[in-house]
Amino acid sequence: MENPIIAEPFQLEFLNSEHRYPALVAGIGTGKTMFMLLKIYNFCLKYPKSLALIVRKEFTDLRDSTLKDFEFYFNATVDSNKEYKLQNGSIIMFRHGAELNVLKNVNLSIFGMEQAEEFENEETFTFLRDRIRRKGSPYRQGIIIANAHGHNWIWRMWINNPSSNKYHIIQANTFDNQDNLPEDFISDLQSMEKEAPAHYQRYVKNSHEDLEDADLLISYNLIEKAEKNSFFAEGAKILSCDVARFGDCKTVFTILQKANMGWKQIYLSAFCGQDTVRTHGEIIDLMRRYNTDFHVVDDIGVGGGVVDNLRASQVERIFPFKSGSNAINTEEFFHLRDECYWALRELLNKGELQLIHNDEQTSQLTSLKFKYDTKARKKILSKDEMRQIGLKSPDYADALMMCMVVLHQAQNFSAKPYVLYGKRNYSYYPMSYGRKLEYTHTH
Repeated sequence: MENPIIAEPFQLEFLNSEHRYPALVAGIGTGKTMFMLLKIYNFCLKYPKSLALIVRKEFTDLRDSTLKDFEFYFNATVDSNKEYKLQNGSIIMFRHGAELNVLKNVNLSIFGMEQAEEFENEETFTFLRDRIRRKGSPYRQGIIIANAHGHNWIWRMWINNPSSNKYHIIQANTFDNQDNLPEDFISDLQSMEKEAPAHYQRYVKNSHEDLEDADLLISYNLIEKAEKNSFFAEGAKILSCDVARFGDCKTVFTILQKANMGWKQIYLSAFCGQDTVRTHGEIIDLMRRYNTDFHVVDDIGVGGGVVDNLRASQVERIFPFKSGSNAINTEEFFHLRDECYWALRELLNKGELQLIHNDEQTSQLTSLKFKYDTKARKKILSKDEMRQIGLKSPDYADALMMCMVVLHQAQNFSAKPYVLYGKRNYSYYPMSYGRKLEYTHTH
């Protein structure tokens, strides 16, 4: 077997535990899912006619992650009822959180909760523990695997509960499984200690401290350097408009132009209100004044009306921006908005962006935070999440970020307006569509 997995002591301890409630709480890359599935599979193989249940909170995670992992590890096919039947009469069922109410009368031999920290409290665990009462095996188990998540219900029941020998806790950090992980992955984790310290402490070092759940996306130093840059701009221009959707939001316009050292912000303005007619008029006026090449407009809520008006005016090269649409790189990012914000951060890190000094833009850019989901994808805090912690809607930051939908994909911008790749007919791959689009300049 190529690159065989060598079980580490903590993995074997979890695999062989016969306690009533074993839990593996460990960092990313520690094989939690693999060893939970193996533990349940071995139990069902050893004790015929067992009934096992594997639970994940969300259906999409169950479908796209847990089920696929099981089929891969055991070269098996789960049927359309989300069940796998062993030849000895044992059955392994897969369900998500919303389906559990229909299992009130089921008698289980064993159950497993994957990413148990996704469940807000112990209610689901308590529901399932009442159902491990099936005969046919010398013991029954309720298993959980999880990432550290502060002093939550898992911490209270397993770690801060020394009086009960039913709860067997096994913990590990990512480096405890280092021998089974690629060298470049380990190297990237080490750099993450500085780049995303909150994520590093929780997901890598397995810290249960009540840390902030998110890390800062862009530092003030990066913005300060970007405002001091001095670029010579004489290339294609991107006009972006983040349309106001709430009473305290602003409609923001920004223009980036290709420059000798990267990109230069050459225009920035905003007004309060949700007047789609005025927004449409401002965009048309800016197009004429600055001779812009690409036009990115927020297409959610009232922004959809602006996009429709621009199309009716036969504006070319419009990119309706839907922040909640899927990212192009779905393995690394959650939504398109997350992917574009990361592209903006990379541009700043490389020193390839010159910004106009604006206090609101600076404040918003330096208040953005990101975190990782359970698939280790980067996710920028949503506007709702920002409001919950007292931050305003990042309208200025969003307008700048939306420009990335064009420049992140369109490489080799020419020094002359309207000419890309040295010809007047050109093509590129805008992220908002995910497919090849071809445009012809008609002016």
